[in-house]
Formats: sequence, C-alpha cells, structure tokens
Amino acid sequence: MNATDGGIAASSPLPLPSDHPLHPRSPGTGRYHGLDVVRATMMLLGVVIHTALVYCEPQIWIYADPDRTESAGLLVLAIHIFRMPAFFVMAGFFGAMLFDRRGPGEFTSHRYDRIVLPLVIGWFVIYPLLAWSISFAFTWQYLPAESRTIGLAYEKMSLNADFAEAGPMHLWFLYYLVYFYLAFATATFLLRRFAGPVAGWLRAGFRCVALGPLRLIRLPILIVATSLLMLTMTEPGIDTAESFWPVWHVIYLYAIYFGVGWLAFGDREIVERLKDWAWIRLGIGGALLICAMGMGVATSLAVDAEEDYGNAMFIANQCLQAITCWVLILGITGVSERLFTRANPAVRYMVDASYWIYLMHLPLTIFIPSLFRGWNVWGIVKMPVMIVLVTVVLLVVYHVAVRGTALGVLLNGRRYPVWPFTRARGPEPAPTE
Repeated sequence: MNATDGGIAASSPLPLPSDHPLHPRSPGTGRYHGLDVVRATMMLLGVVIHTALVYCEPQIWIYADPDRTESAGLLVLAIHIFRMPAFFVMAGFFGAMLFDRRGPGEFTSHRYDRIVLPLVIGWFVIYPLLAWSISFAFTWQYLPAESRTIGLAYEKMSLNADFAEAGPMHLWFLYYLVYFYLAFATATFLLRRFAGPVAGWLRAGFRCVALGPLRLIRLPILIVATSLLMLTMTEPGIDTAESFWPVWHVIYLYAIYFGVGWLAFGDREIVERLKDWAWIRLGIGGALLICAMGMGVATSLAVDAEEDYGNAMFIANQCLQAITCWVLILGITGVSERLFTRANPAVRYMVDASYWIYLMHLPLTIFIPSLFRGWNVWGIVKMPVMIVLVTVVLLVVYHVAVRGTALGVLLNGRRYPVWPFTRARGPEPAPTE
C-alpha cells in the first residue's frame, strides 16, 4: 500500500451510517491492479526525469555531467507533459476509495500518517542529503583525478544546509495533495450530510457526461478546462512549484485532474469502459506526444528569442499539451487495466516500493552520477545506466531497511516479510489497511 491509495483489494466496505448519491457504496469493487501500476509508474518516472536532467544538453540543472546528450532533454520534456497529471488522477481515484471505505475520521487519520508525516519528516531528512549531494558532486568534480577519493571529497565538501532558502523540492506533490484531500473530502462530507439531493444531481450530471448521452463531449470539456488554465503558465508546459507559497494557477490545474479521479470512483464503470479502444487511444496519445515534444522545443526557442509569433505558438503549445495529456491518461489507464488483471508478486513489490523510491531518489540522482563523472562514454549510454543504478540502490535499501521495519509501516501500512530474513506471516491485511 502506498501514499495515494486507501486499500484496493476486493472486500465488502466498512459499514458507515448512510449511503449518499455522490459515492454509492457497493461491495467487491476488486483490486485495480492496472491503476496501481499507473500510479507507481508515474512515481518511478521521477527517478528517470531527475537523473536525465544531469545529462541534458544544454545544461538546465544545478549539476551536469560532462557527457551530455540532447536526447535527455527530449526525455525530460516527454515525461513532464503527462506524468504529474496522470498521477493526480490516480491520487483522486484512490483518495475517493479511501474516503468511501473509511469515512471522514479515519480518512483524515490515514492521510495524516501516509502524506503529512512523510512530507514533514522526509523534508527534514532529504533536504540536507540533497545539499550534501550537490556539495559532494562539485567537490568531486574539482579534485585532481589522481587523488580523487570519496574520503577526500567528504573531508573537503561543505556540510552546511541552509534551510532558510529551501523549497519543497520534489515533495511538492505531497504538499499539494494535502490541499486536494482537504477540499474534496470536505465537499463530499458536506454534500453527504447536508445536501443529498444536490449530490445526486451532481452525480447524475457527471454520469451523463462520462457514460451517458453527452459522453462525446467529455473529452472536449476536459481539454478546454485544462487548456484555459495551461494558458496561465509562465513558460511552455506546466510550471514547477519551487516554493512553499502556493502557486494557485498550478494548484487549480492539478485540481481538475485530481477531481476527475475523485469523481470517477463514484462511477467505476468508467474504468471498465476505458478498456475499450485502449490501445488505439494509447497509439494516438503516443503520436500526439511526439508532436507535443516538437512543438514544445519550437515554442521554447521562439519565446526565448522573443519572436513576434511566440505568443501564438505558446497558446498552440499549451492546448496541444492538454489534448496529449488527456488522451495519454485515458490510453495508459485502459491498457494497464487490460494487461494487469491479476496479482503479480514482482509487480506488487515494485508498487509497494515506488513510494519509498520517489521520496528518497533526488539526492542519489546527483550523488551517483557524480561518482561516474570520469567514465568517458556517450551520454545516451551513461544516462540509462545511472537510472538503473539509482533505482537498484534504492530497491536494496527498501528491501533491507524499509520493507519489514516501522518505516515500512509508515509508508506501506504494514511490515512485509523480507526474504531471506523472514518468511510470510499470515494473510494480506484488510483491504483498507
């Protein structure tokens, strides 16, 4: 179990006082293995995108390897277009599932344990590690090659970490999730308690657009809504949160994706319907992604050069990215649900590990590439090797020091057996644990 779900195995939901039209309770929704994989993949792509930044040509990251490649920048652009929107759709869906099965009180407690505590504790742990990794990388870079050792670099590097100027780093997604959980859980609770008929009308309207007579306009509605918010960005694509001060236009944009996931849980037939034509959607989304990448590069060049047609290209680029993002999300979700129809131990292991890997990967995406700075090989070769190395190190630490410990309880909701140190102990936990 990871940060963004509330239990996803098939079982009867916990009894709650009353039903409500927005999220009617029904037993046996089943485990959404495909959605599990989508959510975990979006988090694991964080390792890819942050490692690739080290190899971008031209340099766009705080630290850069001497062996860079233009393909790294294209990879970063491609992932950035759809990764976080897809993640927030999954977060909304599983958040609604947790709220439905646990109720407001336990939902709040669960999200505090899995989101707020990792955000606060993780920030105070990860920020100094990141600062030290950057310091180590630059110290290692300027040491004479003949006397370069990890010990010498450690002696000469700075161990200062200025918390006063620190931002949320990659943990901004947890910070924004807190806003979304508060907003959508509160709205659902109020509708359930005080405005049942209004909730019924809202759900009927959503179903009419999602599955009913108006389903042909559901994608245009989503594209128009997100395109309008994409036009508020300060640069091509989606702005990155670099401060704890809320970036409201970014929050509003991701709230649409989160809200679609939250509402989709109330009509879970949507997930089944997405399996139809899933491969075609994915193929169209892939083609659009290639076009969006080319458009993104051209738009950035035009905007940076202050060309007269830069504004027009910016508008076209933002709209194209909105279209690409939604088509890809629908395609990826449908294909994943078609492919992952039953439990697979290896896939489940990676799903469980994905939260830990995402939380802790950023310092290693600088530290490990810096160690291999002297390995003179093409950047297009070095980059995937570093991505694998960072992932393997994090997996080893997860297996030995996280999976079967109290830290694993915080992140995954339970202590899992850790082969070869322990054997399986009892059945899987209850579906909302």
